[in-house]
Amino acid sequence: MALLKTRLALLKQQILELETAIRSLIHANDALREPFDLLTSIPGFGLITAASVLAETNGFAVLETGKQRAAHAGIAPAPFQSGTSVHGRGRISKTGNAHLRRSAYLAALSVTRNKGHLGDFYRRLRANGKPPKVALIALGHKLLRTGLAVVRSGQPFSETYVKPASHQV
Repeated sequence: MALLKTRLALLKQQILELETAIRSLIHANDALREPFDLLTSIPGFGLITAASVLAETNGFAVLETGKQRAAHAGIAPAPFQSGTSVHGRGRISKTGNAHLRRSAYLAALSVTRNKGHLGDFYRRLRANGKPPKVALIALGHKLLRTGLAVVRSGQPFSETYVKPASHQV
């Protein structure tokens, strides 16, 4: 039993050292510091999730839109149909980056306990009859799109943010 406790203490120390190293690397890099701080303002994005998303998306530099980001993560909806006669249940594509998809899923899992509008989004989907994993994937999709929007805007996440109405001519 003492060996197990010693091993556990060693693992906890190594985790702390790795987290400290990740923080110092991010804060030493000007291109990562601001996006990291913005991402961690979103519920569900902690140190590891924000660092993973930034690493897997090259700091959100590669793709332009939230839809492209969701497709890159492999959590975009993929309909199952053939012509006009075959219509099966849709799934996520899973053709994207598995690490990014896992990060979005785990962030969504932590947000389900949140009392804000992101947690309410999950609970609303569940109340409307969506299975738990479907609702989690939808929330992960929303979190990635929110992360991109927050980083692009340069403004921290706000629960009270209201999207401006678009004016069509």
